Amino acid sequence: MSVVFSTEATCPVCGAKTFRYVEVLYDTPFFGNVLIQSGYCQTCGYRFFDIDYAEVGRPTRVIFTAQDGTDVAKSFLIRSKTGTIYSPDLGFTLEPGSHGEPMITTVEGFLYKVIDYAERLKVLEPEGRERVDQFIQRVYKKIEEGGFTLVVEDPLGKSLVIPYREGTARVEYLDAIGQPQGST
Repeated sequence: MSVVFSTEATCPVCGAKTFRYVEVLYDTPFFGNVLIQSGYCQTCGYRFFDIDYAEVGRPTRVIFTAQDGTDVAKSFLIRSKTGTIYSPDLGFTLEPGSHGEPMITTVEGFLYKVIDYAERLKVLEPEGRERVDQFIQRVYKKIEEGGFTLVVEDPLGKSLVIPYREGTARVEYLDAIGQPQGST
């Protein structure tokens, strides 16, 4: 870890010259070098925090096939803040949005997060409650039994699946428009 930049500046909220800003370069196990940006205003208490990737990889698509519940429980999913995750079998897509949430979890843990998102959707769209309940039941069943495909696409090549069982995940390298160039 090394400090790249440090300064005292004007606070973007209160205008006081007591905003302390620091950038640190940190080497992480899965995402490589990241730039951690942090700021704090001693006058108004405003805080700022962000993490950006200091290096990028090749655009990738990881295709993971969970054969059974053990694959679901013991395979790891690493998603960078630029990764999109979808399942053609389960019928969902999780886009990163303007400021995606990176995560390191098991595939099972991720699917429980999908269920949590679906539960929230029932509150926002009560007319689709029955359809959402059916989706949730299908996801619970697949957590136990496997038998589905999960795809992770990342334009920066930082997301991956570490499978429990060899041969259940394959990586495709993509060109600039998302078409496969080769696989491993």
